[in-house]
Amino acid sequence: MSRMKTALALGVSLTALASGQAMAQDAKHDEAMMITEVVVTAQKREEKLQDVPIAVSVVGETDLQRRNIGNIDQLKLVVPSFESTSFGVSVRGVGTSTFSTSIEPTVSTVLDGVVLGRPEMALGSFYDVARVEILRGPQGMLFGKNASAGLVNITTNAPKLNKTEALANINVGQDGYHKSDATLNLPVGENAAIRLGAYVNKLDGVLHNKFDGRRFNGNDEWGTRAKLLWRPTDTVDVLVTADYSKQDQSITWSPYKVNPTGALALVYAGCGVKASPENTDLCIDGPQYKDRENYGLVAEVNWSLPGGQTLTSITAGRRAFDLSNGDSDSLPVNILNDNISNQDLRQISQELRLSSPTGGRLEYVAGLYFYRQKTNQTTDQTGSFGLPFGLKGNSTINSLVETTSYAAFGQAHFDLTEKLALIGGARLTHDKVSLDFNQFTRAGYVAINPTVRFDDSATETNFSWRIGAQYQFAQRTMGYATVSRGYKGPGFNQTGVSNATTSQEVGPEIPTSYELGVKTGLLGGLAVVNVAAFSTKFEDYQAQTVDFTLTPPAFRTINAGDLKTKGVEADLSAYLAPGLMVSAAVAYIDAKYGDFAPISCDPVVTPTGCVVIAPGIPGLKPPLYGYDASGQRLSGVSKWKTSFAAVYSRPIGHGLEFNASADYGWRDGYNASATRDPNTYIKSYGILGATIGIGSEDDRWKLAVWGKNLTDKRFPSSLFGTPFAGAGDYSQVLTGDAFRRYGVTLNLRY
Repeated sequence: MSRMKTALALGVSLTALASGQAMAQDAKHDEAMMITEVVVTAQKREEKLQDVPIAVSVVGETDLQRRNIGNIDQLKLVVPSFESTSFGVSVRGVGTSTFSTSIEPTVSTVLDGVVLGRPEMALGSFYDVARVEILRGPQGMLFGKNASAGLVNITTNAPKLNKTEALANINVGQDGYHKSDATLNLPVGENAAIRLGAYVNKLDGVLHNKFDGRRFNGNDEWGTRAKLLWRPTDTVDVLVTADYSKQDQSITWSPYKVNPTGALALVYAGCGVKASPENTDLCIDGPQYKDRENYGLVAEVNWSLPGGQTLTSITAGRRAFDLSNGDSDSLPVNILNDNISNQDLRQISQELRLSSPTGGRLEYVAGLYFYRQKTNQTTDQTGSFGLPFGLKGNSTINSLVETTSYAAFGQAHFDLTEKLALIGGARLTHDKVSLDFNQFTRAGYVAINPTVRFDDSATETNFSWRIGAQYQFAQRTMGYATVSRGYKGPGFNQTGVSNATTSQEVGPEIPTSYELGVKTGLLGGLAVVNVAAFSTKFEDYQAQTVDFTLTPPAFRTINAGDLKTKGVEADLSAYLAPGLMVSAAVAYIDAKYGDFAPISCDPVVTPTGCVVIAPGIPGLKPPLYGYDASGQRLSGVSKWKTSFAAVYSRPIGHGLEFNASADYGWRDGYNASATRDPNTYIKSYGILGATIGIGSEDDRWKLAVWGKNLTDKRFPSSLFGTPFAGAGDYSQVLTGDAFRRYGVTLNLRY
């Protein structure tokens, strides 16, 4: 907690310093503009961040490049209310982690106005990105599907008419790190332009397999994007975007802790693996890979209508392939060497919306939305499973999920007086989800699960809404209060079924959120402070648990009960002197399980807290154990998280400019397990980064040396009981961000 106090004291000191120095009379006007004129599309229209009655964190293009933020996962080092692990993302402590493809994410991702229906579609690298907005709280009313906890809104740069532009960003560093991209903007006559971009992102594996020398938890990725902007008349813009990306990964875990008297300790000793929080070795004999392909085509048309209204149409189609295989037994013997998942996801969407002009007494957005997704998935698990006589067991699942959604939505902002405005909006959604499920055993193998086949469907009509008020206390100070009722649609459990008579339907998830916020500009616009307080309750939360009645134990998604999250968030940005900008953000999150269904647990792996919730049959069927998490803190959630950054630049003569920056992200300790196992508690830690460079004053080029995780702090992305192991055996997932790395960046602009 002493580190936390130090971090908060630093934030207070920065604010006091900003006030005490009077900000210097010769401070650049454009520096003030950079803070107060930040534009977002959080309400489906371009608006100043300081005018939007929503808690929004914005990471712009310059900051993404300076801090080497390459993907969604790394945003957790910048935005305290955002979190990402090996199993999913969360906002304000709440997110969905599930292997069922019919279950929507609680935190949605939108790319250039298009909702990405599955998290796998959003895992590629950032390149030529204008900004990333993280909207906190329920956002599904305006942004299509899901988003019951929050939204990641990614906006890439559009083509520029009548301008030729070439950009390149080259990043190289230790351990085979290579993240580079190039962009070309070309005019095509007076009324059209194209923008072409491509990137590569590589990193050698950070884990070493003692069994055969393979390396894991690296990355090999590339992609390209093409945009065409055509303006046939002064009132019509047509933007067509096509993109493609391919990613090869090998994500697995390494031994974190081992029972010295257990069988696993002998296996690891034979391989030369020593379990510890610093350990980067493992010992497996099976395959371990994850390959993704993702591509899409989007057509956006904007018509400027009489009276200043704008009619927008966004037509999109996307397809994603995800093929993975993992040695799930964590051992150099074949208990479960093959755990294959092969997914083919297709989605189409159509949005049509009408927007009023900005600046009137009444501002509104209204529209219609259509979405359809089809997912084919095959899961194939094969191994010895401890069977005698060299026999091998198998369980294979083929599933087809089809989701169709229709919606009508609208939101209005009406000025009652010069200072007071009312906010109101609603969305009517109709969802239908169908499942064709077939669980069987492949020929020549022993059945480890029963044969189950069934078809089912779920239909839901929902009315979600948002109401509130906004008040302008002063020229640069605005406050707001809102109440939101969100919605996340139904789905099915499809990862393992005991019998066909039990319903596999998972009902909708409904959040209700209360939020109070203040956004203020200080010192003539050279500083801004934004504060938000929130309280949200999720009813019928869709949670993934483990069913130990199946062999091997299978993940299941259920309506587990209620969640409650409340807290306070604050952001500060300020220019302390010409060329020196500081920023700070802090989040206090108190997230707890409400009335929550018992979470399945294994009494061998989790010896404390497991109670019998269903008796077994002696000699035939073991009892089912559960853990009651009601009233306890959510797993994976820190009470406190902070982020600090300082950026300095100054001319040094001869047309050159010196640049330096430092950033630090810190989080409080937390438990990675909902069962509160003391062995899965992760202590508080901080990550420090820095950059120093030189470049031309006109930004034509810049050369910088950077360091990430300068203190070489090992922090697990996930920590859990080792599969197919015993009491006292634990594993962790370490990504490339958990290792110190130095590198060089060259930015070129023409």
